[in-house]
Amino acid sequence: MSGPTEKKLSRRRFLGLSSCALATVTVGSQVKVLRALAKTGEVGEPTTLPTKDIFTSCGMCVNKCGVIARVRDGVIFKLDPNPNFVKSRAMLCARGNSGTKVVYDPDRLKYPLIRVGKRGEGKWRRASWEEALDLVAKNMNEIGDKYTRAGMMFASTEGTFQEHFFLQLAECYGSPNTLRHPSLCLSSNIQGFGATYGTNPTPDVLNADYIIMSGANRSEALITPDSIDMLKGDGGRRKLIYLDPRFTKTAAKADEWYPIKPGTDMAFILAMIHVIVNEGLYARDFVKTQTVGFDQLIPHIAPYTPEWASTECDIPAADIRRIAREFAAAAPKAVYYQGRRSSFFANDTQMRRAMAILNAVIGNWDVKGGLVPNSSIKLTAHEYLAPWYDDVPVRLEDGAVAYLAEKDGSWPLFRDRVLEGKPYPVKGMMIYKQNVVSSVPNRAKTLKMMDQMDFICTIDITMSDTAWLSDVVLPEATYLERQDPLEGLGGLVPVVAFRQPCIEAMFESKPNLWIMQQIAKRLGDEIYEQFDFTMDEHIHHQVKNNPKILEDLKSKGVYLESEEPVYGKTFGKKLKTKSGKIEIYSEKYAEKGLDPLPVYQSPTAVPSGKYRLVVGRHAYFTHGTTANVSYLHDIMPNNALWLNPVEAQRLGLKNGQMVRVKSSVGEEQLPLEVTQKIRPDTVYMAHGFGVISKGLTNIYGKGGCDAALIEEKTCPISGNVAMHETFVEIFPA
Repeated sequence: MSGPTEKKLSRRRFLGLSSCALATVTVGSQVKVLRALAKTGEVGEPTTLPTKDIFTSCGMCVNKCGVIARVRDGVIFKLDPNPNFVKSRAMLCARGNSGTKVVYDPDRLKYPLIRVGKRGEGKWRRASWEEALDLVAKNMNEIGDKYTRAGMMFASTEGTFQEHFFLQLAECYGSPNTLRHPSLCLSSNIQGFGATYGTNPTPDVLNADYIIMSGANRSEALITPDSIDMLKGDGGRRKLIYLDPRFTKTAAKADEWYPIKPGTDMAFILAMIHVIVNEGLYARDFVKTQTVGFDQLIPHIAPYTPEWASTECDIPAADIRRIAREFAAAAPKAVYYQGRRSSFFANDTQMRRAMAILNAVIGNWDVKGGLVPNSSIKLTAHEYLAPWYDDVPVRLEDGAVAYLAEKDGSWPLFRDRVLEGKPYPVKGMMIYKQNVVSSVPNRAKTLKMMDQMDFICTIDITMSDTAWLSDVVLPEATYLERQDPLEGLGGLVPVVAFRQPCIEAMFESKPNLWIMQQIAKRLGDEIYEQFDFTMDEHIHHQVKNNPKILEDLKSKGVYLESEEPVYGKTFGKKLKTKSGKIEIYSEKYAEKGLDPLPVYQSPTAVPSGKYRLVVGRHAYFTHGTTANVSYLHDIMPNNALWLNPVEAQRLGLKNGQMVRVKSSVGEEQLPLEVTQKIRPDTVYMAHGFGVISKGLTNIYGKGGCDAALIEEKTCPISGNVAMHETFVEIFPA
């Protein structure tokens, strides 16, 4: 019979447990093992250790929800939602509940490691911090001397609260080559809405009466408070229209779901604009006083009729016309929701522009239930003076696209230039919690890029695929073990969040600030001077103009100045656009030689015998970072390829059998899921599986990796990755 530490949670059991009951399972069966892991690696009897409840913020995804850590006998007993944290509506998802398992994961990185075999062999030796840091600094200095400081690149991800210090080190070291997550996420979103409104606003989901979503699967790709507010509304008048080639959880909650042909969202949007403008349903006074370019829009949308769009996107013309009329009738409490998702096609920025224009013509700007510019709470910035280096060139992929974000870059375009060695060589990689190998399309090309590196260092909490291929791996303390800077979270109701250690950092893990300080110290006094402060000093500097922020954080776990959104902040003021108004017609784009109004181009037709591969998120995992967490892995131990039953029958394939999925850049094996929840010309697989790292013991050898299959197409305006332009073939394994 299995002992208590060997029992597993079934999916039904996990979903049925409250956070309290879930934590009871954790402590009741694992406490001896967890404490033993933290000390000697052997099981021992519990001792009397601190008991306390601590306000902090979740670190399982980008939402940073407020939590209360219940510490009992020195162990994090459970995590509860912070009832004061309005952004997450006092709720905590399955990922947040599983956060304790990140701390007590046997797979977590425990000590600095130095590679002793070939890259990817998994041969390491334990090193002291002093030896590992000396080696990192030595290689950084050697690469800087040989290739200029642009020869080192720095890649990081958002959501950590300490990413700022990593980027500070990059700037003080002198490298222009920083790569961040937005080029794999929402760069084109920011660019498209920014070109129209001067900012990327937030939809007032809670108060909107009519919402249209294109592929923004908010019931699974969780964003607070939108995922929660989507299911609420004023008096039950909410209507949700959802477009997606997959029948997702959001589709299940929608009033109407349309399995749109991938890549044709812009056709649907332009047809809606056509109806609203030609039938005079637009907000005339608002358009006249608050926008520029409407006169150019009228002839532009003339050919984009619902009948034309119907043939493009496989949605009946009558439905497009009705939805357009309903949308305009619900204005201004109606939003075409732009979401926070990766680009799907190379025209994604212009598709976002079309979304922004549609919202503008119904006059939903800065009003209740519409699109609202984000508010923020000001914290005093941490200032530093980075050294100046005369010989450092511009960033590697400078000029590759029309509007390249200086700090974010464009991963595929950067990688191509690294492989070419032009305009200069990049030979070193510093990685902070960004799993480049599994997140950037065309994994084979990423591996080739890494093979050309003289040195790779990864800072993380787990042995990711990227860490597995590094030369030095440095263990960061988890979010429940460290003090982080205060973080202002903008939105309709802005808040300030913070993290404080719930227990002492286990093993030899260290917070990122400490790691950056130690590397800076070894790089030279001029760099180290910019890091000569403690976290406590940094936090008190952030609140020096408003000490109440820190007081409220300590007593409530959150600071906010209002629990309700403020509307109309921009009325009577100039927007951050060239004209100071909402730009339907973009002079900025015209001057760059770009289409000043969105021009539709049909997506490439799916070749005979192939399928379009689409990606998407789900509520269990945050991209690929939580797939190895045991509680979440118990819910979803593998990924599968979704295929429509008609196509499965045609190919002679059965549900559950192993299949080979082949694209022009790679091939993967995974189980087949035959389902009516997807269009016949499309297939889907979840992200986060098919890993290379044997250090991720729960998911190694499980499923297939989407990054190994997806081709690296990009948006020519923003440089964002186009995730849905890959075709695959399917064969029995």
